[in-house]
Amino acid sequence: MSIATKDANSEILYRANHDRDNDGPVSDTVVEAIAAVENVEPQNLDVRLYDSIDGDALDRLYETTAERSERLRVSFTISAYEVTIEDDGYVVVRERVDNPKQSVR
Repeated sequence: MSIATKDANSEILYRANHDRDNDGPVSDTVVEAIAAVENVEPQNLDVRLYDSIDGDALDRLYETTAERSERLRVSFTISAYEVTIEDDGYVVVRERVDNPKQSVR
């Protein structure tokens, strides 16, 4: 299970630590993190991951990078958020700088 904390005192809206050995696909952790920011269940999100990035490709990239001991940092935008995934398992959700909405919380 991912360990996650909200951080209201910085630009980070949500940070999760994806455990490669015990969690499911990293794409699931991303969806759970965005759902936590929006304060809804993942199945009730108004946005879909596949509208921004291929979740299966993201999962394969994350796993094959670990097998090869390569460094990885993937960032993409989805709705009002910027998501960054690091090779050490950190998944960080921030509000998009170019987001025209006043507040996403």
